[in-house]
Amino acid sequence: MEVHNTPVLGGTAPRHALRTAEKLASFALCWVDSIQCSSKGQRYLDVGCGNGFITELVAPGFGEVVAIDVEQERLKDFRAHACGKLNFQVLLMSAARIEFPSEFFPFITSFEVLEHVPDLDASAHEMVRVCRRGGIIVVSVPQVWFPLENHGVRIGKNIYSGKVPVLPYIRPLHRKCSLARVFSSAEMDRLFLSRGMELLGTSYAPPQFERAAAREGSWESRLVFLKRIFDRCEKIPVLRVLAGVSMLKAYRKVL
Repeated sequence: MEVHNTPVLGGTAPRHALRTAEKLASFALCWVDSIQCSSKGQRYLDVGCGNGFITELVAPGFGEVVAIDVEQERLKDFRAHACGKLNFQVLLMSAARIEFPSEFFPFITSFEVLEHVPDLDASAHEMVRVCRRGGIIVVSVPQVWFPLENHGVRIGKNIYSGKVPVLPYIRPLHRKCSLARVFSSAEMDRLFLSRGMELLGTSYAPPQFERAAAREGSWESRLVFLKRIFDRCEKIPVLRVLAGVSMLKAYRKVL
């Protein structure tokens, strides 16, 4: 599944977006005990780490933490913040070419990354390749049933960076104009199950109104009252999907 335009690199999570980071990290951490290989506490890989804000929430408990990204400025921020953590490696590296041996990591995460990578299939292949048998891969991506496209669109030579209502529901137009992918649950499962993974769990994260809505005077700031409604929707299965701006998946590599 591709977008016709080359996906645009995504902005990393700001460090004040703690509720969002904690939701993603807590989903990931709840699958650590499902690792079925002997080195479960040794190595953790975060693919597309950005500034490392979420990586650092997942990292405690792992002896070795490897974080990779293709954006130098994000990595510079991460290295400055993680200064003194001797078990961290923060590396300039592409998801489509992970320069580690096969079956090297028992635990891998990739938060809000796969919608941006130029080569989706190569990135998924590499993540599965470096995952140990019995190891876990946790991913989060924008999901197709959320009614807003949050990454903006390209129309001709012009880029509109604001939110676009309803566009994710019109898949052909979304693929043509959007700056990032959205995924259905079935699309994500096909991407990983076809590569020897098994599905462990699916969840959805509602918007936390910590980014655009946090800017004084933005139109999004007028919608902060909806957070309480979205939080309630999390408890109702059908509404949980519609209210989820992100879809979270946990997979385990078959032994």
